[in-house]
Parts: sequence; C-alpha cells; structure tokens
Amino acid sequence: MHQPFPGIDDRVEPPHKMAVLVDILQEEGIAPEAALAGSGVDPGQVRAPTTRVSARQLLTVCGNAMRLSKDPGIAIKAGKRIHITHFGLYGYALLSSATPRDAIDFAIKYRPLAAPLIGLRFKEESDEAVWEFSDVLSLGVDSELFRFVLEFQLGTQLSLHGDILGRSVLPVEIRAVYPPPPHAAAYEELLGCPACFNQARNELRFDRAWLEQKPAFANPITAALVRETCDQLILALNTSSGLAGMIFGILMEQPGRFPDVETIASRLHMTSRTLRRKLQTQNTSYQTILTEVRRKLAIDYLSKTRMSTEDIAASLGFNDAANFRHAFKKWTGKTPAEFRAQAKA
Repeated sequence: MHQPFPGIDDRVEPPHKMAVLVDILQEEGIAPEAALAGSGVDPGQVRAPTTRVSARQLLTVCGNAMRLSKDPGIAIKAGKRIHITHFGLYGYALLSSATPRDAIDFAIKYRPLAAPLIGLRFKEESDEAVWEFSDVLSLGVDSELFRFVLEFQLGTQLSLHGDILGRSVLPVEIRAVYPPPPHAAAYEELLGCPACFNQARNELRFDRAWLEQKPAFANPITAALVRETCDQLILALNTSSGLAGMIFGILMEQPGRFPDVETIASRLHMTSRTLRRKLQTQNTSYQTILTEVRRKLAIDYLSKTRMSTEDIAASLGFNDAANFRHAFKKWTGKTPAEFRAQAKA
C-alpha cells in the first residue's frame, strides 16, 4: 500500500533540498536571505537538523531559484547534488537493499520520508525500466514551477541510482509532457541522454539490465533493521499531518483522559463515520493515532520523570501495569525497566 503524501503545509520534511538550493544560488552570488525570501525559514534554520519545512515552503524557494538564477540548468544541477545520505534512515534502507527491485519497492512505499514534491511510479517494460512522474501537488504540468520540480527530481533520481549501484548509470531517454523549454539542450548535457517533449507522460527510462545488478552496499540484515525504524517514522508522519495531526494534538491536550472517536468527531464538526472514512484515506485510524500518543507519552515519562510503571500505566489508560509492559515491549522491543535504564545511561 502506498503511503499518502503529507499536506502541502505540514512541516514534516528535513530542509536538505532547500539547503542545496541555497548553496547553489550562493555560488552565483545570491545571498541566502534572498534565496529563502518568503519561505519563513532563515539561513540558520536551513542548516539545523531539527528544522522541518513544508512542501509549500520548499516550493517558495524553488520559485525564488527560478527567478534569481541566471543558470537555466540550476534545477537539474541541484538535483544531482542530492545524495542518498541526505535522506537519513530512508536513504540507508535504500543503500542496503539486497536488489534494485527491493530498493524500488521500498522507495515507493516509504516515499513520504523523502520530502516529495512530485508523484512517483515504477514499471518494467520488455527492455526498459521506467520511472513515471506526476503532478500530485496540482502545480500544473505546463507551469514553470512544475518543470523546475521535475528537473530537480530527474537530477536526484540519477544521483540516487549512482549511489545505490556504486557507479554512474545513464538513462536511455527522458520524456516530458510540456513543450521544449529554452534550455532543452541542457537535459541531454546534464542527464546524459536524449530528451523528448510534448509526450503523453513524464518519464525517465533506463536499460532494464540495471535491475539485475547487485547494489554496492547490499546488506539484507541492515535493510531489515532500518525498515523497522522507517515503519515507526511513517507512523509518526501519518499521525502528525493533516486530519490525523489534528487528532494527535487533541489527544495530547489532556494525557490520560483521551476522548473517544465520537467526542473528537463532534469537536471537528463531523460524524464519527466521516472521521473514520477520512482517516482511512490517510492510511491510519483513531486507534493507530491513540497508540502513537500513548507510545510517545510512555517514552517521555520513562525518560524524563520518576513515575513508577504502575503510575504510567494508569495515566495512559491501561487496566494494569502488566498490559502496559506488554504493549511497551511491542512498541520498542524493550521493557519499561530496560528502556529507563538505557535512557539514564
């Protein structure tokens, strides 16, 4: 099942793409303040590991780059500077995948962790492996902003292929739905293959033979461990954005006195049936969000307070400490006592 994109205004994405655009503009003599104008992010925040930005903020910086840069190939060049290490655990899971197909499956399933601005699909044809890109943010496929985002993605896609396989991989062909831009020649120059415009779909096409090669850093054990963590990151992402994020906030308002789904639905001016249906479209549920709230609070209590296991269990709505201990072990792989001892150490 594909995960839903975060909302365009949800601040859930690390600022690495924004930072790359700032750097490449600065090389043209454009101040970081100008590159970030209107985004609500300052030059110090764009370097901070705790900063999270929204898709709209990143698009604002993309628009600034289009307006300020004199280099028509800036988007492709910026994309080629994005490497797998920019993506944290998501990147390491891709890097350690046993096969290219495993990496592709993971890339699509966990795509929200990669700060996406564009839709992504993959298909295999008789002799070619094809990435297809779509306008999921409704920028307008003929707009200059969508073209910039697609060019950024094309450069990124090429860079990540090289990182995973440990060598450069050149595409066979690029296809774009829009007419040839003034800098059409830059596509072939920077991406190493012919580009065709006014096509039915936006595609990056490779020789299918690369699917049979072994990734340079394949390690199935590492991949499995990292993917478990990515499952938790996806859960946290799904419960911090959109409607799920609103419910998460309501449940966190009064820890220990969690309102039921009917009460929350009434507060949000909808029926519980409508609420459940909307959450289902976000690949989550009231119970999933409540579980994440309890998990987060349990970790905070064990790390930052001297509350006993019994008191924590009661404050989180568990019938007894044994049920809490069982749930916590399922969430973290550790008992509350083991987790607290490790936190103190």
